Amino acid sequence: MAEEARGGGAARGAGAPAATGDPLEPGLARLLGRERGLSEAEAARRAAAGLANVDPSEQVRDRDVVRRNALTFFNVTLLALILALLVVGEIRDGLFVGIVVAANVVVATVEELVATKRLRSLQALTAPGAAVVRGGLTREVAAEEVVQGDLLLLGPGRQVVADGRLVGGSCELDEALLTGESSTVRRGDGEAVRSGSYCVAGTALYEAEGVGANAYAHRLTEQARELVKHETPLTVQFRRLLRVLLTATGVLAGLLFIQFNVQDRGFAESLKATTATVTTVVPVGMLLGITVVTAVGALRVSRSGAIVQDMHAVEALNYVDVIAFDKTGTITSNRLEVREIVWVEGVDERAWLAAFSAAAREESRTVGTIARALDDPGDATVAGRVPFSSARRWSALELKRGREQRVFVLGAPETVLAGQASGHPLLRAYGEAAEHGLRGVVFAETDALPDGEAPASEMRPLALIVLADELRGEVAGAFELMRTLEIEPKVISGDHPETVAALLKQLGVDASGAARSGIELEGMSDEELAETVEATTVFGRVTPELKARIVESLIARDHFVAMVGDGVNDVQALRTADVGVAMASGAPITRGVAGIVLLEDSFAALIRGTQEATFVLGNAGRLAKLFLAKSVYAFLLILATNLLGLEFPFLPRQGGVMSALTLGIPAVFVAIGTPPKAPSVGFARDVLRFALPAGAALGVSAILLQFLTEGLLGRTVEEARTLVSITIVVVGVAFVMEVLGLERANAHRPWRPILTGALAAALLATLVVIVWNDGLREFFAFTPVSRIGWVGVGVASAAALAGQYLLSNHWQRGLDILTARPGVRERSRGKAL
Repeated sequence: MAEEARGGGAARGAGAPAATGDPLEPGLARLLGRERGLSEAEAARRAAAGLANVDPSEQVRDRDVVRRNALTFFNVTLLALILALLVVGEIRDGLFVGIVVAANVVVATVEELVATKRLRSLQALTAPGAAVVRGGLTREVAAEEVVQGDLLLLGPGRQVVADGRLVGGSCELDEALLTGESSTVRRGDGEAVRSGSYCVAGTALYEAEGVGANAYAHRLTEQARELVKHETPLTVQFRRLLRVLLTATGVLAGLLFIQFNVQDRGFAESLKATTATVTTVVPVGMLLGITVVTAVGALRVSRSGAIVQDMHAVEALNYVDVIAFDKTGTITSNRLEVREIVWVEGVDERAWLAAFSAAAREESRTVGTIARALDDPGDATVAGRVPFSSARRWSALELKRGREQRVFVLGAPETVLAGQASGHPLLRAYGEAAEHGLRGVVFAETDALPDGEAPASEMRPLALIVLADELRGEVAGAFELMRTLEIEPKVISGDHPETVAALLKQLGVDASGAARSGIELEGMSDEELAETVEATTVFGRVTPELKARIVESLIARDHFVAMVGDGVNDVQALRTADVGVAMASGAPITRGVAGIVLLEDSFAALIRGTQEATFVLGNAGRLAKLFLAKSVYAFLLILATNLLGLEFPFLPRQGGVMSALTLGIPAVFVAIGTPPKAPSVGFARDVLRFALPAGAALGVSAILLQFLTEGLLGRTVEEARTLVSITIVVVGVAFVMEVLGLERANAHRPWRPILTGALAAALLATLVVIVWNDGLREFFAFTPVSRIGWVGVGVASAAALAGQYLLSNHWQRGLDILTARPGVRERSRGKAL
């Protein structure tokens, strides 16, 4: 794809007059004869009749973003509880339950609205314009103002904005966004052009026939008009966990509510106790914490050069082990460069080559590249011409310089060298170039101007011009980082597979398996395709449907796949992949369905972003440890207090203080912090290894403290709730210190334990202020704490931490004692078996 055809500014102004009312170019006016295009009145009438080039698909609106973030199963469940509390007049308790829910919705919604706004700005910046001919004058309009029947002017850098046919002139089109092939095609009078392609050479007029929903690009993607959200493994795990917790807690809460009413405690008091149960067990703030962690991860990824549309895509990058992408625009920069010119021995016609390329530079990107490399305007005039055709794969010029007149041909080696012996030096040179992923064109001379309708013959080869797709300088480092991250590349291109494989060799990438062509893959069964895709790195001549099949086969083999695309031909694969990534310069539809958009078309930015995204999973693990520990001790408290006939040990507002000091505030620091190196065990196992012992130890200590306070000492339930709440905060802060500051800490980074210690001190100081201040203490329904009370808190806290240590490190031995597992000498042996 020609880079000049992709810029937003170039798309509006290249190849046509920009000012309103400019007369049509004389040469094109002659081609039109008396045709002057539609009148402005007729264009307005057709627009009113629905014949304008408007995309009828529904775009994502702000209210859609708000709705899908607010109306979740989790939020609706808690909203019902909040409303119930407000109905019975418990405004303060309802407020504390609702704050975390509202914060979760706000953070997630704002993050997605910001991404959506940035995407709309990007789409507006890169929206194509069109030069329309109306009443014999040209006028610059937006693509959606074009109507069916309009005459449109094409020039270098302009996008075809509607399907139609050329009615004058000829041009060379880049259709890579539609087909995936980086080579250009020549279109002449009467030939069809399709929306989504770009003009890279020539000037022509075409009549718009298929507009809006009837355009080819829209028909190709009519099932893919909005952002696709794929659930990540972590999201699925959390959703299942929440559903289990909500279901189990809902059943328990119903039973408790019935029990409380049977005990004549009153409807309001029963509802408060039930709500305290539900909001304690369910990790309300965990979703908010994960949302904040993901938002920070999205910010880290955006610093690498991307717009994150779907925050789940950031977390999903942690699981990616395969990235599928096209060659063009990803590892190449859409620019050609001349590597060398190999002349036949004894021949040097550089001046004539310069003259030829200067005269034909508008015919194709290849000739333009040669002209720029030689940097010679030439002093020859054109006496005859056979323009380039993708069918014959050559062009010819009859040039006159001074008294000398000669005919030259420039074309593909397979065509120009077709009649040469296998040992011809230019054939050998071309073979060596192809092995290194380089292209080649042959400059030859012939006695007379060839017939464009017949194969050229009797050509005398003069030189091979070796060209290279310019590789992005950052790509080699990106592939090295992929190896470090254990991510496998899969190159799925519309180009010839051997060309792509050779380019990978230049980057030092060892492609597994032989490069495979789409023609070979089309007839394979799903099982055969999956096996082939697993063992192969490079795929060429691949159709859009086959791209999607390849991605599906990778997913079926338990790979987590990211797909990078820029064209309409990539949309199906983007929707199929676990993570869709689009180039900012690509088709608008690809940006619409992708979770991540690369601002500068930088493949390396994606790999850097993948590395940054590892912070999301690490910090999510830290949060999960703290929140699931809370769920464990809450379940134990519910069961034990009911079995022992005790009151539930804290109210919702007290639970709000506990959650804020042990979970809410620390979650912010977890989100912005850098996690330690990932543990060797899996995510779930690492989380449960901490949460189960920690929650169990704290739950048992809190139960014993409440039993001693109410049962043995005969103190009030309010005093017991105060002591239990303080104990949970003290132990919870200790857990924060362990997870955030001490876990896998080392002497090389001493600041982490120090800063976490300062945070822990601040949290405990806040607790002391709440307990000692009369107004705050009364608001949160705490009671003054006596000396014996503080002693009880200290003993219970120490017991909880000691229990957590013993369970974490000696759980197997404890389990052996509980199950009376026999020792080595105590096992049945010999005939006793």
